[in-house]
Amino acid sequence: MTAVSPQTFFPETVLDVEDGMSDRPVSQHFVNNNKKIFEGIVINNESVARCKMTIADGLRPLLASMKVFGMYFDRRAENAGDDPEKKSRRWSAYRIYAVAVVILLCLNSVRMLSVFTQGDTFGMILFMKLIIVIWNFQCFVSQAAFYAASHSGRLALVFDQLLEDSCAKHSRKFSTFLAVAAWSIIMSSLAFFVYGLLFSGGSQDMMLAPFQVHIFISNPLIARIVACLVSFYFTAAYIFSQAITFVLAMIFSYEFKKVDKALENCLVNHHRRVPESDIEKFRQKHQEIAMTVSHVDDCLMFSNAAAFCCQVSNLIILLYMILFYHSLITDPVFIVSYAFWLLILTFGLTLTAGSGIIVHHYVSKFVFIVFQS
Repeated sequence: MTAVSPQTFFPETVLDVEDGMSDRPVSQHFVNNNKKIFEGIVINNESVARCKMTIADGLRPLLASMKVFGMYFDRRAENAGDDPEKKSRRWSAYRIYAVAVVILLCLNSVRMLSVFTQGDTFGMILFMKLIIVIWNFQCFVSQAAFYAASHSGRLALVFDQLLEDSCAKHSRKFSTFLAVAAWSIIMSSLAFFVYGLLFSGGSQDMMLAPFQVHIFISNPLIARIVACLVSFYFTAAYIFSQAITFVLAMIFSYEFKKVDKALENCLVNHHRRVPESDIEKFRQKHQEIAMTVSHVDDCLMFSNAAAFCCQVSNLIILLYMILFYHSLITDPVFIVSYAFWLLILTFGLTLTAGSGIIVHHYVSKFVFIVFQS
């Protein structure tokens, strides 16, 4: 998701998001964009009155799945009704679990650096090691970014915003589809990991590093099982982080599109002679959405940057391996697995890049309409 700075597009707007920002709570950085009624504009609060679904409700299938892997928790639930002085000292089970998962993925990412040896030479094995290390790093960064966003409460603040009827209906269906697709990818990848670690005769034992790379053990069955379980969390961090970012981008693009359409209708109805006061209202409305996008980007920018850079790197390496070392890939299951990971990397890169492109498209479109008018 691309960063959007409302002050860059609308320096003359009446909303000031910089003065005193450090002294105000996070909740005051946003204006409820469902409460304004503009004259002659189709954007109103009637549909909001009929629908009380928030973004969290619309994304419930994805958020519930993310909680399973410790990627999201709401601190307000654990602090509800407590003494304010004791809130910071109380940790819920979800929060403890999330910290444990972040530590696990961090240690595993550091562990995978031991996969390299002095005897490594330019070839397929070295490329496989590079892919594993880069992928582990990306998954850890995504997990840590979502933990930080949940811990600060910023992500929950965004999820509290209301959705209109049409957007709520589509967001629930789309998030359900992505949740099913994500679980299918996770289970498929787990099957490939299980085969590679348990039924390939030790050809994938490099994933057990430093065991079987620097430290050899006679029966690595337990280490292989643990590696399969850890890969379960890494795959979840990989796919859910990109899925939730893409859904948020779709929701924000819908809000931008709604403002764009309302502005175009207003221009047509007034024969392109819209009062400056009405234009300012549109600018403020647009700025509110842009502030939310910027807020989400501040929370997840490291996750998005890591996802894009790491996936581009892995996609290039994987394509190079398939093109120049395909003769070394003889196991039918490994052939299918390489095709699977090529598809997944392409799918993930599409989600990451698409989320930024979609939002930036509607931001730029609105600015163009305003200045053309």
